[in-house]
Amino acid sequence: MITPEIRGGHEVTHPVAVEGAEVGDAIAIRIRSIVVTSAATSSGSDTVMAGRHNGDPFCAAVCPGCGIEWPHTRVEGIGPTSIRCTNCGADATPFIFENAYTMAFDEERQIGLTIGRAAAEGMACNASKVMAVPDNSIQHPILLFAPSDLVGVATRLRPFLGQLGTSPSKLIPDSHNAGDFGHFLVDAPHAFSISKDEIATHITDGHLDDNTVREGAIVICPVKVPAGGIYMGDIHAMQGDGEIAGHTADVAGTVTLEVSVLKGLTIDGPILFTVPEDLPHLARPL
Repeated sequence: MITPEIRGGHEVTHPVAVEGAEVGDAIAIRIRSIVVTSAATSSGSDTVMAGRHNGDPFCAAVCPGCGIEWPHTRVEGIGPTSIRCTNCGADATPFIFENAYTMAFDEERQIGLTIGRAAAEGMACNASKVMAVPDNSIQHPILLFAPSDLVGVATRLRPFLGQLGTSPSKLIPDSHNAGDFGHFLVDAPHAFSISKDEIATHITDGHLDDNTVREGAIVICPVKVPAGGIYMGDIHAMQGDGEIAGHTADVAGTVTLEVSVLKGLTIDGPILFTVPEDLPHLARPL
């Protein structure tokens, strides 16, 4: 979210073709494992920076200095002003934190603990390595901001995939490939504008942001382009029942999936089969 040249808000994997998947079919995706590789992350409540986007800070960033859309940026130091336009040098991050924390994880990635300022700044100086940012990534790791407003709070990790699904049939930012967030594209002032009627037709709702899309769950996804184009990203270390702040503890990780083509199962959006323990007590299998 702090890397304005990323046009979807997140980084996601390249789409993967599934042999035999045709438009009108569905693909069942079984999540075999999710392993968090980051040693720490930062999150909190944020605010959008005025003058740094064209109607939508997630997918239409603009440099406030030179006006370039989706500007390439470099890192200068640490903190909320460290993201600089390479063209003019202006502070160009679309978001900053209002109140936030840095959280370190134990070696087994079972427990997280929010840390103080000195430790947060130490991690910020080595942010890419601490977050285990993938080799081909262009993101600026959020640890660079080094927030430490909330110290000494412990929690458990239970990682899940914020994004997991099939490719939409229209050029849509990954963060907006969703039945709710996609509505921000309707008649938008930027290049990704769509009509209201196009939402159900083209999106696949690969951005569920549901904390039950975790190891052991099954997601059945519509096929709206040939071969499906499965992609994933936006791994969260944990999340409650919703994203109150608009985001949560984003991390890097390694994921293993198993897929099956379901011929002729035409659906508009995903069907999620959670692991039994995530179901309400009365809804669990008898």
